[in-house]
Amino acid sequence: MKWKRPETVEFPRVWWRFKAKDPESGQTVDYRIEDLTEDRYDEVVDLMINCFVPDEIMSKSIGTADDKVSMAEMRGFWKESMPNKLTLVCYKEGSTEICGLNILEVVEESSTSADDLSAIKGKCFRQIFSVLLLLKKKADVYGRYKVDKYLHGLGLLTLPKYRGCGIATELLKARFPLMKAMDLSLTCTLFSGPGSQGAARKAGFTDDIVVTYESLGKDEPFVTFPNISWPVVKFQCYYLK
Repeated sequence: MKWKRPETVEFPRVWWRFKAKDPESGQTVDYRIEDLTEDRYDEVVDLMINCFVPDEIMSKSIGTADDKVSMAEMRGFWKESMPNKLTLVCYKEGSTEICGLNILEVVEESSTSADDLSAIKGKCFRQIFSVLLLLKKKADVYGRYKVDKYLHGLGLLTLPKYRGCGIATELLKARFPLMKAMDLSLTCTLFSGPGSQGAARKAGFTDDIVVTYESLGKDEPFVTFPNISWPVVKFQCYYLK
């Protein structure tokens, strides 16, 4: 049976509060991170398409934004994840403007459908997904951490206006109380560039697998990333003690 958010866990719920700089005033203000509600699903998917894809380091290297098939598949991929009720959004207190977001899912050892590369038709999306599958395989989190499921990230985005405020790190920290409420002990994500990798490190994630982009073109999955601006891709995890 596919994982579902427990009905005993309140929805929507505020998971995390923190103080950080307001880019408009320069003052320290209060922020909150909470569940995404259905009325903003389409807005969040649009933000991923229009802000995440053009800036994400692998997508930028291979021109994903110009691959119409991949873009349509990625839009569907993110939209299908929304009913899981696991997407987190960050707001300034007193505002409904989205500052950042993190799309999440629960991956289970018993499910293989999530790793079906053959279902992906878009060249760029297929390349990126093949890298994810390689790192997941190398990480062997089920064996390493003795779990049968974990919280997995599908996209971490800080809106350009709010970059430099530490929001990505706080979005990652917000996973921890969510995990406790959902009886999950592990979260893992592929982080492709310096911003997300640094945010994960600050949040306490470990570097479970580190692979150079150069090596991905020489061995399986034989994917090249021309002129990529960062040397390594990481699969980083956090285990709740």
